[in-house]
Amino acid sequence: MTDKNKDTKTRDKARIFKRYDDLFNCSRCGDCMSFCPVYKNTNDEAAAPRGKLGLIEAISQGKLDFTKKVSDKIYTCTMCGYCDSECPSGVKINELFEEMRQDLVDNEKYPRALDFLKRRLDEAYNVTFDTNEGRIDWTKQIPDSKPEDFIKDSAEVIYFVGCVSSFSPRTFSIPRAIVKIFKRADVDFGLLGDEEWCCGFPLLSSGMKSEAKKLADHNIVKIREKKAKILITSCPSCYHTWKHEYPKISSEKIDFEIMHISQYILNLINDGKIKLNKLDMRVTYHDPCDLGRNSGVYGEPRKVIEAIPGIEFIELAANRNLADCCGGGGNLESLDVGLSEKIARSRAREIIGADVDILVSACQQCERTLATALKKLKKEAKRKIKVRDVAELVLESMDAE
Repeated sequence: MTDKNKDTKTRDKARIFKRYDDLFNCSRCGDCMSFCPVYKNTNDEAAAPRGKLGLIEAISQGKLDFTKKVSDKIYTCTMCGYCDSECPSGVKINELFEEMRQDLVDNEKYPRALDFLKRRLDEAYNVTFDTNEGRIDWTKQIPDSKPEDFIKDSAEVIYFVGCVSSFSPRTFSIPRAIVKIFKRADVDFGLLGDEEWCCGFPLLSSGMKSEAKKLADHNIVKIREKKAKILITSCPSCYHTWKHEYPKISSEKIDFEIMHISQYILNLINDGKIKLNKLDMRVTYHDPCDLGRNSGVYGEPRKVIEAIPGIEFIELAANRNLADCCGGGGNLESLDVGLSEKIARSRAREIIGADVDILVSACQQCERTLATALKKLKKEAKRKIKVRDVAELVLESMDAE
């Protein structure tokens, strides 16, 4: 088979071209360019949504092949979904990019740095390549408890911690806060321990959907074995994957409720199971892309914050579906750390402009990227801005005099 015939056969099999009508619904108006965090921080039109769709169209017409240069542009994206929410033509841009990434994987034109990530998940079931037996080491610092106390045969609630919060010491305070809240609210909960595997989101966002199915099937079975009624996640990417992706990629039955921690804590507050004490501070909230735009959860985190007495809540100018990305999504940080940091600094300047004491998010990735950016921009701020997860802020209120 000649190279030309091989390219034609590959092109005919590509997933993206089954979406031919969707692809050509793009009117090339360019509205997406004013929203896209990548374009706003690079001025590279080929990396903007309109530019990417132009490249995909050219491939479908045989004018371009699946090449490394095309791949570089497609993967220069945080997958934040901003272009989707603002496209006047209603094009499902994120879906098209996801399918294009799958085609690039099939054609072995994806960034090879992702092979390392794939190997981590295939061998260790987590993104850090630590031994999975260490998934609950963070519980060792919780008073009056032992790690094995949290591994139960059955529980009404299972807390799915996620890779970052399980293995990154910088974020250990988030799951610790959640466990302390659960214990004080007398919640019947448990952890999966080393039976928890990565949710698969890094593979899905890389275009490796078939590899993610193995993780999905395992995790669903393990939750069912615990006879849990509710699955709680503190990671928006885990939440989005469980809620919106697992039903599409797994044949295993999900017969339990899936909630983000902000939703569950709000229920605890409304049911009077936790007492919130006064905190005198100015607080703003950053909407994580996978919790907000990509999953539609906007109200619950805000209601939790506003339930704390003494809080002065300040909305950022860009909020809810218009919120800017923190730069940490879409595996961009693994492929172009400089651009990821630039996007984070852009969002950090918006936060500095709000003149607040505390930035609250509901995502360990957002907390990490924005805390780093704010630290680097501290000379531009009128005051030191602390960064907290919504669960950490709730625990601080519970502990206040």
